[in-house]
Amino acid sequence: MSTRRLVAVTCTVFALGLSPQGCKKKSKKTEDKAEQKAEAKDEGGERPEGKSLDTLEGPDLSGPVPPETSAVFYVVDGSSALQPVGCFVKDGNKLAAGDDCLKVGKDGDPIYLKSATSAELDTLGKGKHPLCDVGATGSPSALSAPKVDAGQNFDFATWPKSLGNKVLEISADTWSEDAHEVSDSDREALAAAIKGINAKATEKVEIHQAAKLDFDGDGKDDEFFSAFIVDPRDTDKFLFSGLFVRRGSAPDKLALVEKDKTKQETFTLRAAPDLNGDGVHELWVNAAFNEGGGDRMYRVDGDGFKALGKWTCGM
Repeated sequence: MSTRRLVAVTCTVFALGLSPQGCKKKSKKTEDKAEQKAEAKDEGGERPEGKSLDTLEGPDLSGPVPPETSAVFYVVDGSSALQPVGCFVKDGNKLAAGDDCLKVGKDGDPIYLKSATSAELDTLGKGKHPLCDVGATGSPSALSAPKVDAGQNFDFATWPKSLGNKVLEISADTWSEDAHEVSDSDREALAAAIKGINAKATEKVEIHQAAKLDFDGDGKDDEFFSAFIVDPRDTDKFLFSGLFVRRGSAPDKLALVEKDKTKQETFTLRAAPDLNGDGVHELWVNAAFNEGGGDRMYRVDGDGFKALGKWTCGM
């Protein structure tokens, strides 16, 4: 199977900072830094779960989070623009996507930018057409940011910056070639689920991603599987490709999150932000094929999932 279908972007976690050894006396710079951290806490900032702002290395993500405030999750289109794939609009208490999210953050507001190798703060800029929308007329479907405009690569961005505390990131190890193997029982369960969707898809089930996270906050791991079956008559296409989840609260059921429309896409769960602060994280899913790809956000809808909006351009 050609690996050019798979779009792999690594993601990292924050590292704990270590205090310098042998410092008998605090410098003025150290005292000022301590005062700034204390002020950040006093202003109602929220600490990342299980971590202290005193030891957290990286940008200050203090501040209100949903449902206290509206929020937006952006995917970064290469080094081009910020495309909103999901947002919470406090006025109306609703989840939305796309154009509905463009006016939520304001020009000049601080944002959090995250990549495999960096976590930085920046500011929102004006509207901009992403690379996948070159030549488009009409209103831009994305926003600019100085560091992105300068060519820096990031995976996603959040507004406000404090929403970064509410994002469950997925390790690229979950879709690396070494992580594709699953148990025989899992493969059999996936084969049965796929056959229930497409009775002709009876060939070997291949695994693109296998990941575990508690996205619904019930204290039990939920298992995600991106699986596909190659069409033996045309190996550049699939008989089926889709993303499934086995929730910890329903271990005997595989629920479909999304399936292919063109018999060419492979799906990757990239991250899970809690956009509205209800404790159930939405799912950022990337779809990739030989000529391109796109991104979309999904929310829980009963026993299944519903997309918040359309795929970003490129799909």
